[in-house]
Amino acid sequence: MNQTASEPPAIEGDRMTRLAGYTLGTVAAITLFAMMLLTFADVWGRYLLRQPVFGGYEVTEFMMGVLIFTALPMLCAQEGHVTIDLLDHILPKRLLRWQRAAVNFISGVVLAVMSWQVFLLSQQLAKNHEVTMTLKIPHAPFAVVFAIMAAFASVACFVVTWGYLRNLRQVPDNGAAEGGGAARGGQR
Repeated sequence: MNQTASEPPAIEGDRMTRLAGYTLGTVAAITLFAMMLLTFADVWGRYLLRQPVFGGYEVTEFMMGVLIFTALPMLCAQEGHVTIDLLDHILPKRLLRWQRAAVNFISGVVLAVMSWQVFLLSQQLAKNHEVTMTLKIPHAPFAVVFAIMAAFASVACFVVTWGYLRNLRQVPDNGAAEGGGAARGGQR
């Protein structure tokens, strides 16, 4: 893939994968824009009108969770997370594929456990009728959505792992050429 630093990675795959990526990306972008507008209104209201947006902090907290958990499956599917390539210049290329498979598998397991724990937390939040202090927004529905998105991210990691194991996904050549110890994000 020939991409510039400012160009976002293209969503590859079948039609369903592209639709899911587009939908999640759109939700994440709208959420980020809404957070920006809310913060702008809150700051201007606080300093010009001496009246901040009522419950703005609580809404921002929930929007931050929505932003993170809707972007997580896309990030995992595209391997867009930050990596540290300490071993990339030492390991032979044939082992890099297995290393990436192992890392994605471990990430998938951790995300699956996290999803399960957040789902259990959502049940406890619903049972206790937990709500925010100011706006009385219930916590449980958001926790359920976060658990589902973490489960999707886990599945994305397992799909990437499967791609490496079946040799359907290739390790880019740029890993060994860049040298070790560099942290990078985005496409590897």
